[in-house]
Amino acid sequence: MSFFQPLNTFQVHITLPDVFTRRFAALIPQQRERVNQLLEERTILNYALDMERSQLWVTMQAKDQETVMDILATFPIIKDVKVEIFELAFFDSAPMGLPELIMN
Repeated sequence: MSFFQPLNTFQVHITLPDVFTRRFAALIPQQRERVNQLLEERTILNYALDMERSQLWVTMQAKDQETVMDILATFPIIKDVKVEIFELAFFDSAPMGLPELIMN
């Protein structure tokens, strides 16, 4: 019997407020810090912001949608945004790694 719990992949669409208040803008450095921590842990796989700074897309791995909500609850900006969560059937990406080493 295996105790390994496979992780599912989720795409989270976050709609940011139309107007960034001072209070909201002050949360952005804390938000980036939290996202960087989750990226290092490989909980978040991708984090993207559109040029208009109105939409965020987050690809993350979690056991289930409830766990995704628990993770999102740790985002400093969460009370000021709208969230939609989509479970993905698959998630492919280009391989990321070290550049090829060339020995002269």
